[in-house]
Amino acid sequence: MLRPTLLALGLLALPTASSAAGFPCSKATTPTEKAICADPALSALDGRLAASYRTALEQLSGASPEEGTAGAAVKADQRAWLRDRDSCRADTACLRRAYDGRVAVLSFRSDPGAPSSSIGRYVGRFDHEGFIGIAAIALRDGTVAVSVSGAEPSAGRWICNFSGIGRLDDQGRLIVGTPDAEGGGLILVAAKDGGVVIPDLEPNRAASGYWCGHNGSVLWSYRRIP
Repeated sequence: MLRPTLLALGLLALPTASSAAGFPCSKATTPTEKAICADPALSALDGRLAASYRTALEQLSGASPEEGTAGAAVKADQRAWLRDRDSCRADTACLRRAYDGRVAVLSFRSDPGAPSSSIGRYVGRFDHEGFIGIAAIALRDGTVAVSVSGAEPSAGRWICNFSGIGRLDDQGRLIVGTPDAEGGGLILVAAKDGGVVIPDLEPNRAASGYWCGHNGSVLWSYRRIP
């Protein structure tokens, strides 16, 4: 039998709803916030979501200290999601569904509760040989927030940072920003192996020159990171 002192220490080590939530439960005022703080599972989900949100924004910022188009879009998307979450009020089943879907999205996956879409092929994290990668998060309006970032692997002679919003065209390609001769966007193509390719097209070459400098390039095949 555990001695009382050891038992008390063990209980103190267990996570509580107020400590696990992503916000201070002492300041909970709405029915939704109070329901989250009263339910340890929901509170843990809220803490997990807060961590996923921070990580997602870091992934989307790449090597840039400034917030790009993709990060700003995810922040706006999160505010819209919070408004929808609050419509659940104290309905714990509704809140669990909302949190499960949002954690998936902020973890660079598709929302399991959302209708399937071919744009999901572009959602995720992708890498080319460890020195340049793509991070793409599904937005609630059916578009994708995309960041491409990396640096020359040996001496860092060039750094790439591109950020934009992607939409599918009628060929199933992801059109990010406004691809043109001025480097205003990129064209991504889904690969059969689950990865993506930024093909050698004039708009993509222009974007490489504009966002990576003279010697940099984003024209690679990228494997999906599990």
